[in-house]
Amino acid sequence: MKYYLSENKLTDEDNYLARVLVERTIDQDMLITKMLRKRNLVSKTDIVAVLNSYYEEVIQCINDGDNITLPIANISYSITGVFDTDEDSFTDDKHKLQINLNGGRLIKDLAENIPLKKVSPPPASTEITHVKDIKSDTVNTSITSEGVFELRGSRLRIDGEHADIGLYFVAEDNTETKVEHLVVNGLTKIIAQAPTLTSGDYRIRIKTQATANSGVYLKEVRITDTTFSINVA
Repeated sequence: MKYYLSENKLTDEDNYLARVLVERTIDQDMLITKMLRKRNLVSKTDIVAVLNSYYEEVIQCINDGDNITLPIANISYSITGVFDTDEDSFTDDKHKLQINLNGGRLIKDLAENIPLKKVSPPPASTEITHVKDIKSDTVNTSITSEGVFELRGSRLRIDGEHADIGLYFVAEDNTETKVEHLVVNGLTKIIAQAPTLTSGDYRIRIKTQATANSGVYLKEVRITDTTFSINVA
């Protein structure tokens, strides 16, 4: 696990806070794929079916108010808000049911043994340093219309809630053509298919709200262009 230090702006003292560098987010499909690479005794369909049944039972236990103790997590409940008298009952406008999720035995044991590596802080802004056209095997010079290309740099990942986020080719008249197919969307590498482009010079533009932490977005869209132009013959 990687971490970096950032200036502590919560106090007037000259000190720093540690932040975990999150480079990717693993979802259920990715976990299943990793499982099948190690052992393929059952199919993905079977695993999904078992997990869905497992989730259904967990949800039912939560609905019933059962505390749940699992190797990976513990689930309990609390109610916030004040009741004026002992005859008062739960109301949505005054009270709230909290579902508390805490790490289970496996997580607690793991946290004490995870090796940590200090790294340099990630750049504060997006930077596109390399644009490679796969067909012509050229870098920072040309792009094939509808061809596959690769971006390299820092803070490239395209993510967020705003409708404008995305990867664009910007023509000399500032017309934007959006890239519709992203194959790899990472912090330091993006692989995508170029849209249909007419001949001419283009800049590549990234619009994103992504931060170093997955699921945490900037309030505004960050817009970054290449400092060089790419030619489409």
